[in-house]
Amino acid sequence: MTVWTILKKELRVYFVSPLAYVFLSVFLLISGMFFYLGIALTGEASLRVMLGNLAVALIFILPMLTMRQFAEEQRAGTFELLMTSPISLPALILGKWLASLVMCALMLAGTLVFPAILAYYGDPDWGVVATSYLGLILVCAAFTAAGLFASSLTNDQVAAGMGGIVLLLPFWVIGSAGSIVGERLQSILDHLALLPHLRSFTRGILDSADIVYFVAFAFVFLFLTFRTLESRRWR
Repeated sequence: MTVWTILKKELRVYFVSPLAYVFLSVFLLISGMFFYLGIALTGEASLRVMLGNLAVALIFILPMLTMRQFAEEQRAGTFELLMTSPISLPALILGKWLASLVMCALMLAGTLVFPAILAYYGDPDWGVVATSYLGLILVCAAFTAAGLFASSLTNDQVAAGMGGIVLLLPFWVIGSAGSIVGERLQSILDHLALLPHLRSFTRGILDSADIVYFVAFAFVFLFLTFRTLESRRWR
């Protein structure tokens, strides 16, 4: 019940401010551009280009979505009240994380118009579409957890947003850097990089190792958020 209460409160904060509508509009605009360019440049009536590039866009969008979660609480002086309230830290973190995840899911739901367009003019592979969206949901879970951790480190929202991007970019970049560091290091980097684990979903393949990767990614950053807030509680 505590998690549900925090979730509703955070969603209310999103939607009573222009923030949610700005993020939804920007994300849909970017999605539309990727959808058009994917068809125009490849000549394929598919979502492969759009869905693949949306993950890159989420690296920059989601830390901005989560930047206020704890940073604003610290700036406004309500952080101390939260830390002394009977709300448990896991419930607080989980509620805020789920609120951000719901917002991300709503953004992705807005892009379902593009599969509908393809279905009207052709016959898309719905299995690939389903696994691609599942992959993006897992990406949202991982990225919002990292953004939440960045927000717990500072009372400056902009710094929290930029910090989240800085945390996520290396996991994307090392997927490309692996080819220049030798085969032994490349295999290690491929296990850490985001792109190889996402690529299977965009091909219609469900691999338990990829699912575990994103779940573990989210869990690690949620745990780091917990440890950060717990250390501040006892200062």
